[in-house]
Amino acid sequence: MTISEINFDGIVGPTHHFGGLGIGNLASHRHAGEVANPRAAALQGLDKMATLARLGCRQAVLPPQPRPDMGLLRACGFAGTPAEIIGQASQAAPSLLSAAYSASSMWAANAATVTRSNRGGDRRTHFSPANLVSSLHRSIEPQWTTAVLREIFADASFCVHDPLPPATPLRDEGAANHMRLSDPSGDDSWDLFVYGEAQGTRFPPRQAEAACQAIARRHQLLPQRTLFLQQHPAAIEAGAFHNDVVATSCENVLLYHQLAFEDAESALDQLAADFQKSTGGPLYRIEIAANDFSLADAIDTYLFNSQIVRAGDDRDGSLRLISPLACQQHPRARAAIDKILADPNPITAVEFVDLRESMNNGGGPACLRLRVPIDDDQLEKIPASLIWSPQLDDRLRAWVISHYPTKLTLDDLGDFDRIEQTQQAMRELSSILNLQSIRPDVSF
Repeated sequence: MTISEINFDGIVGPTHHFGGLGIGNLASHRHAGEVANPRAAALQGLDKMATLARLGCRQAVLPPQPRPDMGLLRACGFAGTPAEIIGQASQAAPSLLSAAYSASSMWAANAATVTRSNRGGDRRTHFSPANLVSSLHRSIEPQWTTAVLREIFADASFCVHDPLPPATPLRDEGAANHMRLSDPSGDDSWDLFVYGEAQGTRFPPRQAEAACQAIARRHQLLPQRTLFLQQHPAAIEAGAFHNDVVATSCENVLLYHQLAFEDAESALDQLAADFQKSTGGPLYRIEIAANDFSLADAIDTYLFNSQIVRAGDDRDGSLRLISPLACQQHPRARAAIDKILADPNPITAVEFVDLRESMNNGGGPACLRLRVPIDDDQLEKIPASLIWSPQLDDRLRAWVISHYPTKLTLDDLGDFDRIEQTQQAMRELSSILNLQSIRPDVSF
């Protein structure tokens, strides 16, 4: 059986703004309060999807979530008509209003952890929507995420679990802290979970080991094919709030910074030996030395947030990087990429993508996508209305241009008219994508 990945990219929502809400997210804080361009952000995301589709990668879309979340504002003590609630919140608690308007669901890598049972279990594709309890603005996402995933992946070959209980010891931020390795068929696979431990770092770790273990159990993953690695405290301290800021993987390639993991050498050595024995081929461990490329460089450029993909015409086992434009413009990042391309490993090409709006809020190419391992039969079970096509791309671009502002500030969030604008946009998107779960609650 052949298992391949389909990328579900989050569409940037019309309320994309720079609220500085991300805990430990240096880019988010650096650009807090700046003028955002939601239209450019959404079009840049669509451009990336089109690039992947042009390369022959399987590509689909995930919708933004309806905003603002009036339930959050009501739960925090604001009352009255929607207009009154928005007005009160904008004066008394602007950061709370920013959270209610957050478009952070665009970073689909945090939507869920997705695995395909690795030579055990029920052989289904399992989803665990992330509870995202570490951040207020993201903690409002799981209910919508779960509903959307259950509508999209309704076939019995998929299993969408409930999020883990919303408790700090089970804090979970989804696929950004999970990596999958496999042979070229995708069927002979291993799952790597990465968690953080509080060790005097200035930022709290946002993925708990207990959450990783719970997900592995509920997804019925074989223990001998499942690794739990600790993120290096230095990486968290430097601003790597998720593992996908310092490491990534695809098939038989593991690309990571020297300081991505804490005391993982022996575990990775054993993984490489097991991989070679089972698949008959090597695991390519590409470690980028800290002396050549610092953690600060990694966070500034998001090199490790590149996607590694197999293009549709890459039949020789070669892979390619989809990297932020910042990597092309940064001398040490470009040198690191050139070395990867020159060394003997499957990565042979790179494509650079402009995601400036998302990057300024702390999200690169890999943040915007949720990888879903499926077989050909499962692909047929996914709603065709979500699969990328030139026609869908045209409709989404027209929709963005029609409904998205070119400028959005924190002060603009206090304008009640913005609610009706975003509500109308979501009604139209629900029709375009044929998804009922994203229709806004027009009664608030």
